[in-house]
Amino acid sequence: MKWMLSPTMLDAQTMNAPQLMQQQRPVSAHDEAGVNHGLAPHFLMVMFTLTACLGELAAAQLPRLERNVYESRMGSALVAVEELPGWIDPESGARIVQLTSRAVTSSNVHMEQRFASADGQRIVIQRFPFGRPPEVWVYDLSRRMMLRIGEGKALTASHSRNTVYYVVLDADKSEARLMRLDLADLSTRVAFRFDKEQAPRKGAVSADERWFVGGPFATGGDVYRLTRIDLQNGKADTLCEVRDMWNPHLQIDPGDPRRLLVQINRSGQTADGASGATLAIVDVATGDVKPLPVGRPHTPLLSGHETWAGRSGRVIFTVAPGSPKSPLTNPGVYAIAPGDDQAQPIALGQPFNHLAVSDDGRFFIVDNHRTQDIFVGSIASGRFQKLCGSRTRQGRPQTSHAHPYMTPDNRHVIFNSNVTGVAQVYAAPIPAGFLEKLTTP
Repeated sequence: MKWMLSPTMLDAQTMNAPQLMQQQRPVSAHDEAGVNHGLAPHFLMVMFTLTACLGELAAAQLPRLERNVYESRMGSALVAVEELPGWIDPESGARIVQLTSRAVTSSNVHMEQRFASADGQRIVIQRFPFGRPPEVWVYDLSRRMMLRIGEGKALTASHSRNTVYYVVLDADKSEARLMRLDLADLSTRVAFRFDKEQAPRKGAVSADERWFVGGPFATGGDVYRLTRIDLQNGKADTLCEVRDMWNPHLQIDPGDPRRLLVQINRSGQTADGASGATLAIVDVATGDVKPLPVGRPHTPLLSGHETWAGRSGRVIFTVAPGSPKSPLTNPGVYAIAPGDDQAQPIALGQPFNHLAVSDDGRFFIVDNHRTQDIFVGSIASGRFQKLCGSRTRQGRPQTSHAHPYMTPDNRHVIFNSNVTGVAQVYAAPIPAGFLEKLTTP
């Protein structure tokens, strides 16, 4: 098989080359001296072409079995090589790599669930081609190439089992399919079929892949319903109905498949009308809802970003990310476990916002609401350190948000940035000794 770049990909790169070079090349003493960079676009094209050739060579060297896996999943799509050099962070020394570069909006999906394989080598990328349905792609960090899986919107992942679930709307738009992607062999299969009106916007799957919970579905009067699907027998029913649960951030505890974390976006329940979001635990087996003492008046205003801390049974969340109605005296990262009377602060003093936790539950990964810099911290010690700047300009749509997360092998932080003018996905390899500095007394 011939491995090559398509003309459309080259055209996109040529068109964006000057802007890419201007905004992405590392700053050096030569820059400050005012050196003429008129050859920058040509240099970029040479580097891009070289990267493509190396990708072709790497593909040719794949073991026959693995090449068959890629080729059998290709169809008419291209196994793409889009990687470009990014920048070096002057503080941590992290060498940022731009994973995607085609002129199409790309995203790492979301940070609260890690859309990655258990070994940290493959990640899922969501792409939004103009005028077409969203697409699911897989990027192989070890081979530096990416593969288009097909149309679909990624919803949830069980990285311990190398699986990602996404929704595809059939061509006649009468039915939607919940698809299961295996990141180990890149195979896909239908896990469930929905009527078009019942396709969920959000989803969560248990670590053992027994349960899928989807929603929210408006039932009237600001009440929203969640649907529970037993993936073993294919039966679906109503799990619960909760007021103001229109943005639930669904996540099932990796260590307990019965515990579902949901966000409830309250409004107008305090004197100043700024009660904001709170959190609750839903029993996946019974549908019982138990509130957590999180959000005002128990803690500062929630940022709306929270996640399970690995299999520890604790929930980690950020507060007060710069809202004008927030008490900014204690912004930072907090933790609570179901049954606790009060949340405990982990790291204070920074307006942290988007949040993820490493698979082993030891580290939190956050971005700064004001600077968009990415930090990594220890949950045990509370110490944190800047890994890199994301260089994104946060706004709408949410693909402009950094949304950083750490791969399950604790080797890379994956994030989004629109520094080139188009939202793309980046990887920051974690420098040697960086994590140890956070945990060593």
